[in-house]
Amino acid sequence: MIISRSPLRISLGGGGTDLESYYSKRGGFLVSAAIDKFIYIGIHRIFPDGFIIKYSKFENTKDVDSIKHPIIREVLKKY
Repeated sequence: MIISRSPLRISLGGGGTDLESYYSKRGGFLVSAAIDKFIYIGIHRIFPDGFIIKYSKFENTKDVDSIKHPIIREVLKKY
């Protein structure tokens, strides 16, 4: 199991332009700051035939490309 903690980031302008899928085509500019709140992410490979993802929604899918959440999908594609 992998558990990661990251400071919560607040985008003051240009939110989303820091994603490679956006800036590789259109360029990007971002103003953001981290605050003293954290995001926790846990990954545990217990289902060999797919992915169960829980955030404000619930996803159960067989392959990475079917994941609807764009950031989770791109992270899992990269790693």
